[in-house]
Amino acid sequence: MTPPDRDPSPGETGASTYAYYVLFALGLVNMLNYVDRHILSILLQPVKQEFGVSDEWMGILTGMAFVLVHSLFGIPIARLADRTSRKAVIAIGVTVWSALTALSGAAQAFWQLLILRMGVGIGEAAGAPPAHAMISDYFEPARRATALSIYSMGVFAGIMFGYFAAGWIGEHFGWRLTFVAVGLPGLALALLIHTTVREPERADGDVEEPVREVFRYLFGKPAFAALMTAASFHAVTSYAAVIWTPTLFLRLHGMSLSEIGVWLGLISGLGGAVGTLAGGTLADRLGRRDPRWYAWVAAFAAFAAVPCAFLYLRAESGTVALAAYLPFIVLIGMYNGPLHAMNQWLAKPRMRAMSVAIQLLIVNIVGGGIGPWIVGRMNDSLHAELGDAAIRTSMMLSLGTCAFFAGTLYLVTGAFLRRGIADTEGH
Repeated sequence: MTPPDRDPSPGETGASTYAYYVLFALGLVNMLNYVDRHILSILLQPVKQEFGVSDEWMGILTGMAFVLVHSLFGIPIARLADRTSRKAVIAIGVTVWSALTALSGAAQAFWQLLILRMGVGIGEAAGAPPAHAMISDYFEPARRATALSIYSMGVFAGIMFGYFAAGWIGEHFGWRLTFVAVGLPGLALALLIHTTVREPERADGDVEEPVREVFRYLFGKPAFAALMTAASFHAVTSYAAVIWTPTLFLRLHGMSLSEIGVWLGLISGLGGAVGTLAGGTLADRLGRRDPRWYAWVAAFAAFAAVPCAFLYLRAESGTVALAAYLPFIVLIGMYNGPLHAMNQWLAKPRMRAMSVAIQLLIVNIVGGGIGPWIVGRMNDSLHAELGDAAIRTSMMLSLGTCAFFAGTLYLVTGAFLRRGIADTEGH
């Protein structure tokens, strides 16, 4: 598609064809981000066996080792994006993480794979913050949760294609070639972003906010503090489920890598996409009457996920477990659009990339770092008593408890949300 003759301005791009093209392109970036991020969840068992490490170390590899650098580098990268070209930051980031994903297939020791995955985390830190900020400039507030939900559908599309690729390629050609196969396409996508995506005009010109002021302003709002805490608990639920569910089906239901890849890929991709789009659309529609609906939709998704988690984790049959996993994934997807819309609503325009980076710093360290690690740690601790069934108990405790706390804290967010939005609009 040919870019327009000039950069679009926020007021005129709410429903333009080109705005939706940019949304689609950024959605592809988000999809690839999660393909590269989650292929290890399918390959966890063969990688663990080859390098002879514990579940706890695999939890660190898939969690904290990736998330810590991803979150910490998100702050300076988002700062750079707020100051310069956001699309250039995204294109460079895609190039870096795709190349390092491909190189992960050449790792000859566990520590080498650990370092390469940390590098992938740094590259992927250039994805979400500038993308959210660009989408917020392309789409007006009344459409923002829907637009960000469409963007967030890339999460589940990425998980789906990651499961497909890792399951089939991993079973037939090994885990090393899987990394190469999913890493290389990102180089072409980076070129597409660089050549066809235009930087939108920022809503507030060239005003720049100091980092200290961004933190002071955002955390001075009770709604933002409660939202970040709620999202952190929610992320423990979603990360622990996405990382460890394939291993649960492998250990407890005797499914092959390719079977897991196909079934969990379909359920995660389609169910997560439906839930994400439904959550954003529902929040935008109900939020026209009262913005607190954004928090209430997220709260409903968190509370309703608790019984669904227990159903799929307690099922003795693999077929029943897969059927129960579908509504769980739909509900896990529902909170994405409302969460991201509330984040952008509470931040001033020149803080938008930074506010997403702050969200990633907090939410990913707690959810993406602690979630996979705590399940792995509990698996090792309970294995002597429960054997392979330890993973069921570990996941029930972590998923159920954290989803309940997330729902409660979204309700707290809703109590302060209108005041927080009014403060932003008053600046």
